[in-house]
Amino acid sequence: MFAVLGLNFYIGQGDDAAVAYSCGFNMDVYYPYGSDVYKYSYLPQGYSLKAKITYPLRRGKFKITREQLKKGPISKYIRGAIVNANNILAEYTNEDFENKLNGLNYKGQYKHVPMPFIYLKEYESVQDWGNADVHWRSIVNKIRQKNDFILLYHGRQEWKTYYNEFTLKNMHYVMIGFANYIKKNPSAKASLVMIEYGNDVENSKLLIEELGITKHVHWMPKMYRKDLMFLIKNADVCCGEFGRSYLTFGTIIEAMQMKKPVIHYRDDSLYTDKYPSLYPLFNASDPEQIENAIITAISNPDLVKRMGEEAQAWVKKYFVQKPVAFLQSLIEEKFNEGN
Repeated sequence: MFAVLGLNFYIGQGDDAAVAYSCGFNMDVYYPYGSDVYKYSYLPQGYSLKAKITYPLRRGKFKITREQLKKGPISKYIRGAIVNANNILAEYTNEDFENKLNGLNYKGQYKHVPMPFIYLKEYESVQDWGNADVHWRSIVNKIRQKNDFILLYHGRQEWKTYYNEFTLKNMHYVMIGFANYIKKNPSAKASLVMIEYGNDVENSKLLIEELGITKHVHWMPKMYRKDLMFLIKNADVCCGEFGRSYLTFGTIIEAMQMKKPVIHYRDDSLYTDKYPSLYPLFNASDPEQIENAIITAISNPDLVKRMGEEAQAWVKKYFVQKPVAFLQSLIEEKFNEGN
């Protein structure tokens, strides 16, 4: 609590905002990230009767103290942080997520403004990556040297294990679409690179074996952001999600910031009234469309380059500069009110 005393403006999300709220601080700006809205905010706001009855018998890490029972679970404070925030800022996603957020009956104002998590100066300062300290440089360089085309999916492996309606990404379509291309072009020097990240890594490895493309797929471990950005830089095209439509999220923003076009499902009708223009992409929602996107990308390197440059410009303008300016205006507005 003492770390935030005396400050005049609070920006937060998730557990950090929940802890601050539990100490009596309301967020001036809350940035939802996903499961804080559709999962944690809808969990019970107090401990169950069973937990209260059995808490004296619990031991070790599962033991609940009387003070914890009195305060309630973390979900209570995540919901409290969101509901009582003065401003909720988030990119418009899709109707399902919007319904979950609106169902919280928040008290502040909700604006469709994305969280500008890209710090342009840092990314631009290492754009050439010549002297960057990259742990996986030699492995990435070897993959690059052996292939004419690299397709990268660096998001979570989530397509078979069901947790809730928002977790499935249908990213197995990437493997199927890529496999269909390889079957028709067996001599192609092409590789699919993915990260060992998510609940369906083993299921994905089994599918890759069934599809007969093991030698064309490279798995990388979870890595630091700077290493990941070097990997993205060396890819030709990156992939997003193929379940629900989303306009922006970390995986595709990171790709576009590095001038890489994305294969991704986007329902443009949801977003055309939000922006004067949308970033270019290979719009796909099934394996066949992903295969066609791969064919188009391989056949048109100049198109890929142009799409990547236009996508980066869009990110800079609409995902960084304008959201930062809006956030700054909120800070200035509150400061002026206090003077």
